[in-house]
Amino acid sequence: MNALLIASLVLAEAARRRLLLTAAAITVVLVGLTSWGFHALGTARDSHGHPIPHYAVMVASSVLVIVMAFMFSLILSLGAAFLGALATGTEIENGTLLAIVPRPIRRIEIVFGKWLGNLVLIAGYAALVGSIEFFVVRLMTGYAPPHPYVAIAYLIAQSALVLTLTMCLSVRLSAIAAGFATIVLFGVAWVGGIAGTVGTALNNVSVHQAALLLSLAIPTDGIWRGAAFALEPAAMVATVGSTRNFNPFVSGAPPTTAYLIWSVLWFAAVAATGIALFRQRDI
Repeated sequence: MNALLIASLVLAEAARRRLLLTAAAITVVLVGLTSWGFHALGTARDSHGHPIPHYAVMVASSVLVIVMAFMFSLILSLGAAFLGALATGTEIENGTLLAIVPRPIRRIEIVFGKWLGNLVLIAGYAALVGSIEFFVVRLMTGYAPPHPYVAIAYLIAQSALVLTLTMCLSVRLSAIAAGFATIVLFGVAWVGGIAGTVGTALNNVSVHQAALLLSLAIPTDGIWRGAAFALEPAAMVATVGSTRNFNPFVSGAPPTTAYLIWSVLWFAAVAATGIALFRQRDI
């Protein structure tokens, strides 16, 4: 119950600091720009004044949706790193937790409550904005990706990994250092994913194995690949699987069951480490 209370306080604090209002305003702008862009695509004409073929509109829409999802994954991950750094790191630095920890509230409840509250913010934002954007794309062009809500689930999972890692690091590092370190590791994982794609296309075993080890150490990019695969039409999947494709925004296959299990274990290990470090931290 204490964890749920702390989670509710996190949500109330986000509303008090106008985080929700700011996110809503940015969302309105993003949805407006997306609507304008896909409307222009759906009504585009060639040099002779004839409407672009429907098939061409569908192909362009499928590619743009994946690129848009990738940019959205960056926004969610950066937001998760920001919220995770502020969740415990800032309160440890300024001594705010001194008023909470001595009371009959276990430290694990504090960590879990703050993690849960921030995850609810991120997941709610991802689900709402993602649903609106997919609706806008379908309304303007008639295109709908194969598994949009599976993609949203993967994006939320990726954000949960980033949030957990940042909160773990913020127990021992300053809030700024923890957030910066997480963002750098996230970027390294993404570059490793591109290197793995290139290594596979060139049949370079060494590069492929190095990228695989990196994806196991930081599974955020591997989870993104699941989101990308969920958004790819069958024709695109067949093209990716049959050609040497260097596109970092597409994936020829979803994450394996073994990889998903590993990601869950990675999450549990990082969360347990963060809780153990917090218990030992002198506040």
